[in-house]
Amino acid sequence: MNEHPPEEGGTETKAGAAQSLRELIEKTFLIGLGAAAITKDRIQELVDEFVKRGQLSSEEGREMVERLATRSREEARSALRRADSSFQSAIRELGLVTKRDLEELQLRLRQLEHRVSLLEAAEDEGRGADVPS
Repeated sequence: MNEHPPEEGGTETKAGAAQSLRELIEKTFLIGLGAAAITKDRIQELVDEFVKRGQLSSEEGREMVERLATRSREEARSALRRADSSFQSAIRELGLVTKRDLEELQLRLRQLEHRVSLLEAAEDEGRGADVPS
């Protein structure tokens, strides 16, 4: 048993919330993907039945399935963009650091370290001129 629960809004709580949110988004996406696959299979069955009955030509049936598959892919991409946007918003609200944020901070740190190094080198050169040989 944990004697010291994480502070409210602490890193562990935020990380856990982010993980839960990510899992929820992934599950929602997978459910949607499964529904899309079932729908495509069902559409194909219906189109095949129309072709058998002579209500659609094979070419019309193929075109219909292709149009619906294209639309389904577009909707899936759109759903992914919305899910990603929601996920990014949740990350910001939780105050979590993204990989991009970390990379930007690392770059800034390297730049500052370089500037300090240059200043120290210039200071050392300045002192070296004052010291008698």
